[in-house]
Amino acid sequence: MTETKFLFISFLSFFMFKTAESVSPGHPDKMCDQISDAILDACLEQDPTARAAIEVMGGHGSVVVIGELTTTAFVDIHPIVRRICGEGIGVLTNIVKQSPEIAQGVDTGGAGDQGIMVGYATRETPNYMPLEYELARRLNEYLWKLHPNDGKTQITLDTTLNVER
Repeated sequence: MTETKFLFISFLSFFMFKTAESVSPGHPDKMCDQISDAILDACLEQDPTARAAIEVMGGHGSVVVIGELTTTAFVDIHPIVRRICGEGIGVLTNIVKQSPEIAQGVDTGGAGDQGIMVGYATRETPNYMPLEYELARRLNEYLWKLHPNDGKTQITLDTTLNVER
């Protein structure tokens, strides 16, 4: 009787697509970040213990600034927005005092209602940033030099691994 042996080689695939995006300096997201940072800076100049949870959204000639502040500072939001975005921008604000429940969490050493972000270093690039991030950022810098307008780049890398089992 002849014995037949079958050799099975199976591969286990680890599908992984890694994506990163980068927005140009003229992109509304970047400008909104600058506005919220400038509001916090203005508060901290007058009140070093100020706390801010400010959200900004903008586009099409309008900017909306909302959120919560705990501060003794007085900050005029409209001039900050216009300094960053230019004249002729419509500005809507709704900033209230931080809720006592969130303030209590922050005052006792907690993070209030803010999330925790986790990052990592990698040897994929000389500055230890993920390769997809570096490619998206460099492409965006190149395009900004050619066309300094609102823009965004996105890079997706296929890093699928096939491992013999």
